[in-house]
Amino acid sequence: MYNLTNQQKTLIRWLVQKIREEKLNEEVGILWVHKYTLDSVLLDAGMLDFKGTEEELSEISITQGALNVLSENGLIHCAITYKTEKSGKQNEAERKCTIMGKAYEAVDTDFSAPDISFVTHLTPLADISGFDEQLKQRCLPILGAGSSDSMLWDSAVRTAGVILEERLRDVGSISDPNCTGSALVNNVFSEKGTLASKFTVASERQGYRDLYAGIVGTFRNPSAHRLVDPSPEEGGAFIVFVNLLLSKLEALR
Repeated sequence: MYNLTNQQKTLIRWLVQKIREEKLNEEVGILWVHKYTLDSVLLDAGMLDFKGTEEELSEISITQGALNVLSENGLIHCAITYKTEKSGKQNEAERKCTIMGKAYEAVDTDFSAPDISFVTHLTPLADISGFDEQLKQRCLPILGAGSSDSMLWDSAVRTAGVILEERLRDVGSISDPNCTGSALVNNVFSEKGTLASKFTVASERQGYRDLYAGIVGTFRNPSAHRLVDPSPEEGGAFIVFVNLLLSKLEALR
């Protein structure tokens, strides 16, 4: 981990970006210019051989302290030239900063921040590009009227259950529209079910039967017969799981 402030991180990000844009060399010359005001003397950084614009330079704050910290963290190497004033005091006149390989690694890994890309897989509703078309067309528009409204989630969950049941009939070639619930699941996944031939291992077929029967009994039936009004978290989890069950059924066609 790096001991850097946000401003220091912004500086090294900017330096790496400009090098990659070929507006800056990996050896950067910094010249310190004194700017005098009525009240004080300001130290301003001038960048030698910068191929960008003045506007780009104004985006970033470069200070001696920030460069020192970047050097202490091994992100840059500094060679400093001092100027001796008439008073005998030595002040930094310029420095040559060499951007180290560690700087690119730090920027590319967001300074060793933990990889949280897995979150998108835990919250798949954030990306519906791979969702079942029926779910996208029939469930998600319901939620467009208010994603925090539990009554809307109730409607979306009920619709998802109907889609799952219809898909069981379709993939399982069950023509009887009155065959529902566990009876439908048994007609599809029992030992003599319409999809029994898809399985070479009896325990896997039984596992499918138990899985779909459990979903129908635990979620589909309650939402079909009464108002459940699930929370957005519960409703979202159910719709995501139904999407997985639909894809499993499609694989058995």
